Amino acid sequence: MTTEVKTKQKKVFVVDDNRFFLESLVFLLNRQEDIQVVGTHLRARGVLQKIEATQPDVVILDMQLPDGDGISILQEIKSHLGIPVIMLTIYEEGREQAIKNGAYAYLVKGEELDILYQKIRQIGEI
Repeated sequence: MTTEVKTKQKKVFVVDDNRFFLESLVFLLNRQEDIQVVGTHLRARGVLQKIEATQPDVVILDMQLPDGDGISILQEIKSHLGIPVIMLTIYEEGREQAIKNGAYAYLVKGEELDILYQKIRQIGEI
């Protein structure tokens, strides 16, 4: 009898206002055996309550939302929920500000998906 070591799935919550991008990213993340998307949201309003309700291991957050900015949401998540946040955006110029405000990582859309998968898997590792 063989004992298979099952790695714990990383629970991910994704916030992005582009519905097509959001749905595509969720599809790709869920194809990874060790990653599970537990929730999504398209705007800033109400996002903290949704994140808190789903208890993810990591939040993937866009920098610009129609009703708020990613840095403010990042600060709220860090101070109230303490969940690591990966910023995923089209804006190159926000990296320094995001990292200074506690982002775990800052990735630009269009980079290799393997980098995102790697960052998600690193959450909580020593």
